[in-house]
Amino acid sequence: MTTFAEKIFELDAALNDSGIAHAFGGALALAFCTREPRLTSDIDVNVFLTINEVQEFLDAVPSGLAWDEESRQLLQRDGQVRLWWDATPVDVFLATSEFHREAARRVRIESIDGHPLPFLSCRDLAVFKVFFDRLKDWADLEAMLLSGSIDLDATLGTLARYLGPDDHRIAHLLEMSRSLPTDGVLPLFRPTKEQGT
Repeated sequence: MTTFAEKIFELDAALNDSGIAHAFGGALALAFCTREPRLTSDIDVNVFLTINEVQEFLDAVPSGLAWDEESRQLLQRDGQVRLWWDATPVDVFLATSEFHREAARRVRIESIDGHPLPFLSCRDLAVFKVFFDRLKDWADLEAMLLSGSIDLDATLGTLARYLGPDDHRIAHLLEMSRSLPTDGVLPLFRPTKEQGT
C-alpha cells in the first residue's frame, strides 16, 4: 500500500516528468505558513493547465490515481474535480483565471522528508481561502494572520482587483486583522525559496 507521503512524492514526480507546472495547497501548504503541522487525509494540487489541457494532465498522473470519463468531463466543465487514490482524496484545481497564472509565478519550494516540493505561496493560499469563504477557511486565515505569514496589503490588493473593493469578504479579513492581539505575533514568515519573484 502506497503511503500518504509516497502519493505526494509520486504525483509530484509524475507531473514534473511531464513538464506540468503545479503546486500543492490546502493543509499541506498551510502547515508551512503557520509552522504548525496539521493532520490531513487529502491532497490538494493546483495544476497550472487550462481546461483545454485536461487530457495532458490525466495522461501524466500516476496509475494509482483513478479517473474516468465523468471526472474528465467535470475537469473540463468546472476546472476542478475530486479524484481518488485508494482511500486518499486528491482535489485537483486547474488554472481557470488570471489569478491562477499569477500564483504559478509565486510558487515556493519546501521539503517533506527531504523531498523538495512546490507549494502555493502563503499570500496566494490566503487569497484562495478568502475566495472559498468557508468557516474553516476563516479559521485558517486567523492562524495565518497570527503567525505573520500573510502580506496583508498585497493580499487585500489582489482581493480588491478580483472581487471589487466593496466585497464583504475583504471587510471580513480587515476586521479579523484588526481584532487580533498585537503581542506575541511571530515575525513575517519568509519562505525558504520562491520562484519567479
